[in-house]
Amino acid sequence: MTESKYRRLFDFIRYFEDESVQFCKWQPGKEVKDGVYSMPYCIYDEKLHTFIGAVNDCDILLPNYLNVLGSAIGTSNEALQIIKGTNDLEMLQAILTYYVRQERFCDGTWAQAAENKIFLNILLKLKECLPDDF
Repeated sequence: MTESKYRRLFDFIRYFEDESVQFCKWQPGKEVKDGVYSMPYCIYDEKLHTFIGAVNDCDILLPNYLNVLGSAIGTSNEALQIIKGTNDLEMLQAILTYYVRQERFCDGTWAQAAENKIFLNILLKLKECLPDDF
């Protein structure tokens, strides 16, 4: 990862700190034809999409994130405790990867991670853990 790519992630700290941001709006399910219904889905704020794109672009995600996490991750509160209590960059990367990839399996995961300050705390901890000259 290069400095400019990390710096780009840090630019999102203020976004995740902003209590007024609505990270997603849920589109309700509806009947599309007789007896066939669409499922509700999350329409994400454009800046959250930009953040996920920046995360994907900067090579921070770990392919072996489940091995690194083991059974360490559970609820959002447990994830926050791990984030706040670690200086292990690989663990922070694994937690970030977990939340980015879980969207494939559960709509709204990104919004939940943003609302519960998971993304914010990962960014703050990364910024704290990285050397000043990085």
